[in-house]
Amino acid sequence: MALLRFFVPGVFLALLISVAPLSAQNESDSETYVPPAGGPPPVAPPLKKGSPLDHLANDPKQETPTPGYKEGDTKGDDYWIGHRFIDTQGGEGWGWIKKNGAGWGSAKWIALQETLGLAVAPHRKLLKADADTDWEYKFWGHFAPYKAYDPHLDEQLPVFVLQGYEVIGLAYPLNNKVGPPDRIQHRASGASSRNNRPILSDPGVD
Repeated sequence: MALLRFFVPGVFLALLISVAPLSAQNESDSETYVPPAGGPPPVAPPLKKGSPLDHLANDPKQETPTPGYKEGDTKGDDYWIGHRFIDTQGGEGWGWIKKNGAGWGSAKWIALQETLGLAVAPHRKLLKADADTDWEYKFWGHFAPYKAYDPHLDEQLPVFVLQGYEVIGLAYPLNNKVGPPDRIQHRASGASSRNNRPILSDPGVD
């Protein structure tokens, strides 16, 4: 089983799917990690240079994205335009995405699924996760046949599988509605749950 991760600010939404075994790769690797003696083993072996996740830990972080920077599979003229935004209601969506050439009225509020080893959410290269708010990107990839569940607002989001991106630059804020079309505007009640998250109630209900 392999774990696919969806990026949403602050948390990962995970989906388990069956994939081909990776034993052949492990057998061909003559270097076997041995934990240091005299203490408990680490949760995971340290990242090796050149591994699919190496850049997440070792690349220098930037304050803002670099226009023109590309990552992953960016071939072909069939791409999407993504506009990054942080949900002020605490939802876990990444932002809006629309087909290249279409208007922003057709854009969808999405969860972003990263493809580890190929392309991860652009904010991972930044010092702050919200430092690319209102930045726009060219996205290569496709919509998944499933949706991601956002527990913060009890809603489901379309999932865009990211396979490559190019940084366009900072853009004007959009007037688009944040969230999926069926989002209900909640307000927090006076009570809180055990994990300090507010219990959401419908408007007008005490």
